[in-house]
Parts: sequence; C-alpha cells; structure tokens
Amino acid sequence: MSDDETPVEEPEQPSRAAGGCVLLVGLGAAGGVVYAVPELGYTVAGALAVIGFRKARMWSSRRREVAETEADEQEPVDIVAVLQQLGEGGQHVRLTQLQEAAGLPDTKAVRALLDEAGVTIRSGVRAGGKNGPGVHKDDIPREHTTPSGGCLCRSDANTNTNNNPAIIQDARNPHHHHVVWTAKETT
Repeated sequence: MSDDETPVEEPEQPSRAAGGCVLLVGLGAAGGVVYAVPELGYTVAGALAVIGFRKARMWSSRRREVAETEADEQEPVDIVAVLQQLGEGGQHVRLTQLQEAAGLPDTKAVRALLDEAGVTIRSGVRAGGKNGPGVHKDDIPREHTTPSGGCLCRSDANTNTNNNPAIIQDARNPHHHHVVWTAKETT
C-alpha cells in the first residue's frame, strides 16, 4: 500500500441494522403495552412531553444567558468620540453613519446615547450624499486643544482686584462654556 492511498473503511451497516432492530422491537413492545393498558400510554406520553418541555426551557435559558454575557462583555461606546471623528473637517453626521461606525444595533441606540451626552439631533442633515436625521456640524462637541499641548490659562496673580472669572454656559450645547474675566466693582 502506498503513502498516497488511504485505507477504505467498511461501512457501519451492521451496527445501524442492529440499532434499527432494537428500535423496532422497543416500539413494538411499547405499542403492545399501550394496547393492553391505555392509561399507561397516556402517562408515558405525558412524562415524555414534560421532559421535552424542560429540556427546551433549559436550552432557551442557556442561550439567553450566553447572549446577556456577550452583551455585558461589549465595551461601552464613546459616541461623542465617534461623532468627533466622523465630523472632522466640518462635516455633518447622519445617525446611520454613527450607527455603522460605532457598531450599534440601530439608530434608537444612537439617539439614546446622543441624548445622554446632550448632543442636539436635527431632523435633516446632508452627509455622505444622503439626507436624514443627524448632527449638524455646529452641534458637534469639539475638544479644546492648545497648539503647544500646554495650558493657555493665566496663573500669575497681580495686585489688581479685577481677577474674578465668570463662566458662561453655551445654551445650545451644554458641553461648551466660556470663561470671561470681569472686573470687581468697588464702592
């Protein structure tokens, strides 16, 4: 026998035939018992139905548990970061674009995350050659970065008495605010 020849296995016909015979004999005996004592047949049929129902419930609950653990293992989506990435260059972003980029199941999940983040959703924006509900480029929260990577704030104190900062919240976007230095009024 050469290396490239594989041995041919005998088909397992005798074991299949034996299994079929055992099944037929068992069914014949069960049929004879049910014919002789019909109440026993109802009891056995009911017991088999209960066993089948329990197995189906166990299978269903295991599948549900697996689906829940997979959903729990997924990392939360930073919808604002995805929105900022898609809106680079002053682009509007449709909800369907956000859904695909964030890997969310539907636009309802996108809406919920945007509402939670305080981002305004408009009924119609044009992005990617299509129209639809989405976020206008003016409503996308922007990160405040400095050109040098350092802080542009003043930390030096002077002897003036006008060093009171006033923080003004942007009414359209709660993530934006402005700091205005006002003079202290003296009487």
